[in-house]
Amino acid sequence: MSIFKSKVLQVFFVGLVLPFAMLSTSVQAEKYPNGPVTMVVPWKPGGGTDRTARLFAPYLSKTLGVPVKVVNMGGGGGWVAWAKMAKWDAKKDDHMLGWVNFPHMLSYLNPKMKNKNNLDSFNFLTGHSLDPCIWGVREGDKRFQTLKEFIAYVKAHPNEIKVSVGGFGSDDHQAVAFAEKFIPGFKVKKIFGNNDAKKLQELYGKTADAIGGNISYFVPHMLEAKLRPIAVLGKQRASQLPTVPTFVEASGVQNFNFAARVLVAAPGLSAEKSKVLTAAIHKAMDTPEYGVRELKGHNTLWKVQGAELKTFLEGLAGTVAKVKFWDLPK
Repeated sequence: MSIFKSKVLQVFFVGLVLPFAMLSTSVQAEKYPNGPVTMVVPWKPGGGTDRTARLFAPYLSKTLGVPVKVVNMGGGGGWVAWAKMAKWDAKKDDHMLGWVNFPHMLSYLNPKMKNKNNLDSFNFLTGHSLDPCIWGVREGDKRFQTLKEFIAYVKAHPNEIKVSVGGFGSDDHQAVAFAEKFIPGFKVKKIFGNNDAKKLQELYGKTADAIGGNISYFVPHMLEAKLRPIAVLGKQRASQLPTVPTFVEASGVQNFNFAARVLVAAPGLSAEKSKVLTAAIHKAMDTPEYGVRELKGHNTLWKVQGAELKTFLEGLAGTVAKVKFWDLPK
């Protein structure tokens, strides 16, 4: 073969192979996600969000087609992690997912925090779960066994009753703060900083007179007839506790409080990538096996996204701004 023909064939094959190589590279570049996804929990291991994240991760891994690693980043009432999520880079951190808890995250409204972040600082993909608050007292407490009796006793004995809640600004705290704000004469002392197990210890040990918590954790204890639920702080009665009235049913005052978990991605992440993540999250949530496991844990899944989610969060922020729990006595 002449040198001329050899050169011609080389050029021909290069011209033939190069487009396919470029196409292959393009397809790889378009595949998303193309590596492990990190899911950040803004609390220490062992809490409700941590439990949910670790239960959810394997199912999300299947729908995304890549490994999903759960990382805990506690501190600052969640804001150590949330401050980082608000600064995630759309390109460098496009394989990051984070959990944001409401109403806890709305503590940024407290001017004393001097927090420059707000709802617009985050890329909210979708709601995941919503766990209504519940108030409970000791079974057999002769002072009160219903919400009506509890409110009447508190009014007659201001600042005597102690209610064990979670952290300052938590959903449990804000539920009590709401009652103090909108029920004349309702004034109680709050016990802060306790997890749900510690709340029960305080209640049964009579350090606390009542507890504020969430349905998912406390239902099993109610079935043991030690903890008496006096109100569900939801818009409707809980399916797990159909005989327990809502706060508004029992008192005439609307007090809707809950622990909501929302998944976020990097701010500015492209719409295409955000859609991929959201679709995978919803597909994982729809997995029958996963749904049954969450049902057994009394955790209510909550698929809300887009304008509906934004409206919901803005409305919640408006309520928190009116209550101003940070200005109420501790």
